[in-house]
Amino acid sequence: MDSVVSDSVELEVLLDRGSRVLAWISERDLVVLECQGDRGARAVEVLEETLEADTRSPHTRQAYKHVWKLFLDYCYTHRLRLVNVRTLHVSAWIKVHPGSKSTKRQHLSALRKLFAKLLVKGLVKENPAKEVRLERFEEDSSPTPIFDSGEIAKFLGSIRTDSLQGIRDKALFSVLLYSWCRVSALLSLRVEDWYFRELVRHVDGREIRVKHRWLRLKEKRGKVIEVPAHSQLVELLDNWLAVAGIADKPESPIFLSLGKDHKTILQSPLDRRSVFKLVRKRAKQCEILKDVGCHSFRATSITEYMNQPGATLEMAQRIAGHKNIVTTKRYDRSRDRLTIDEIERVQIGRYQRSVST
Repeated sequence: MDSVVSDSVELEVLLDRGSRVLAWISERDLVVLECQGDRGARAVEVLEETLEADTRSPHTRQAYKHVWKLFLDYCYTHRLRLVNVRTLHVSAWIKVHPGSKSTKRQHLSALRKLFAKLLVKGLVKENPAKEVRLERFEEDSSPTPIFDSGEIAKFLGSIRTDSLQGIRDKALFSVLLYSWCRVSALLSLRVEDWYFRELVRHVDGREIRVKHRWLRLKEKRGKVIEVPAHSQLVELLDNWLAVAGIADKPESPIFLSLGKDHKTILQSPLDRRSVFKLVRKRAKQCEILKDVGCHSFRATSITEYMNQPGATLEMAQRIAGHKNIVTTKRYDRSRDRLTIDEIERVQIGRYQRSVST
């Protein structure tokens, strides 16, 4: 590896470029990235281009950084330069990867994307991650923990609305539950996304036009979904906007951070990590022992909807904004109740007692 450090591309030059992408790259990583001549600088440019130009979602960018950092660390430990990486090296990395099967699949995909870009730029001779195959697996349902009916009622009911934080949090969790949105869509909500829209209702054979609140959700991949607000959500969200003093500020984020005293409203929006911590804190207070998170509300909504008479998987897919109905099926746990009922039909002990009597 000593020869790598002496390549024509100076580490100091790369470190001083001031690019945002370099903030997470260490000198160890640059040793791996330096190929021959100016290839190190060009490799860094590919990283920057992939993150900043080709990837719209900030969360995806963060995920790519994490995966690439893991692989660069592995290469440095095993004295590998990027130009020398082959399929057997990527395969060996995957074998010692501590993540689950789904995590390994995601990380391998991120690595394939990186090497595909490097290959197009002529910085590597092949995409060594392309031919790596993982063990096939199928999940009948999503691993996301869900609240049962009693737990979600207890969770929301435990939030008192006699404080600024309580008013905000109850509105926040109600949006997650009743709109079926992802946390990224929740945090991108602006006041202008909470709007009135005319609806036609049929009452006693007559058509009545009424104005109703709707939510405009900006989901992943640029998809915009508009959903009518649940009756239990309208008052909660209107109350929060009024108390926060932002009802007449269309550009303001809906869910703002609070100061350390929990009484001062800051102008910065909440971040997803803060929301996750709020979920876990409230769940612990309610003695809910499951590892619930932000996505648990979405899975719970789909399941509770499918438990109702007349519910259809197609409508659930439409509300959730899933591209593939198979994804919606994975979130639907209403089948679990049927399975339990069927399993309980096997009553060996009870049968034996009836025979003996």
